[in-house]
Amino acid sequence: MGCIILMSTLFGQENVLPSVAVVVGLMSFPLMDVKTDHLQFSAAIFLLFPLIGLTSMLSLVNVWLSIVCTFGTVLLIMVLTIEPRDLKPFMTFMLCFVFSQGSPVAPGGFGMRMATLTLGGLAVALVTYFTWRHKYKDSEQHSLRTQVHLSARHRSFILRMALGLTLAGILGFALHLKKPMWISIVVLSLTQIDIKETHQRIKYRVIATIAGVFLFLLFCQYLIPQEYIFYFIIFLGYLSTWVKEYKYTQVINAINALNANLVLFDTNTAIGNRFLLLGIGIAIVLGMYLLDRVCRHFIGKREKRKEWEDAPSGPPVLEMPPEI
Repeated sequence: MGCIILMSTLFGQENVLPSVAVVVGLMSFPLMDVKTDHLQFSAAIFLLFPLIGLTSMLSLVNVWLSIVCTFGTVLLIMVLTIEPRDLKPFMTFMLCFVFSQGSPVAPGGFGMRMATLTLGGLAVALVTYFTWRHKYKDSEQHSLRTQVHLSARHRSFILRMALGLTLAGILGFALHLKKPMWISIVVLSLTQIDIKETHQRIKYRVIATIAGVFLFLLFCQYLIPQEYIFYFIIFLGYLSTWVKEYKYTQVINAINALNANLVLFDTNTAIGNRFLLLGIGIAIVLGMYLLDRVCRHFIGKREKRKEWEDAPSGPPVLEMPPEI
């Protein structure tokens, strides 16, 4: 909270959400050993943050730039940072992209946005590099090129994530949504390597949203006076740092998101948008999985046909054993 308040003071309230991603990087990267060359990965961290600031702004110019910038940026992030898959280092950069895209600034504020992410990326890179150099100096490391080859094993997951977030951006343009970021966050959260985990997350997300709406109405509309809701939200944010299970964290996230959107909408509209955009996000995730299944089916049939065509015609020729 201290880092976020400091960065919002230095760079303005419009850069709070990107600052959150920077703080997540400061807290997470020094604690994970990604097995990649320390200097190379730290350089990638430094370069990705300002690149995200640039492409997230360009993606808001028109729908064609949105397609190119969103797909290209997500593809680059995933290829460089998907491994190790259990640590999910890509999440920090994906949050930064979604948050930057979801909190656009006026042309006059673009310089401050780039300064926020450039200095933030530099801070994350330096803290990460010197921590790794001291803490993981004896760990086995591979090059960034090897990291790309390892990430390529998950090309289905990478393409589903890139296409899903690109489609979320297109729908945001087409529907003229005030909060298209809600669709992107749903797609980011629910798209997983294992489809079973995706199905489980969809179930938990829907139940958590319903529970979050009920608790939001109970506490923020009836039980807690308006002047104390800010402290309640801060308490929930602190509580979420101790809650690890996905189904419980999503309840807290739903309450926080509804409260934040009362700035733009009335209560009924905010709740309706929450369910509408959740449904759109789920539909995109399931659509990408269905597309993946169809592509795998046709690729499998083509490979079998190729094997059949390459096979020698006629019965195999048997060689007679030599006489003894």
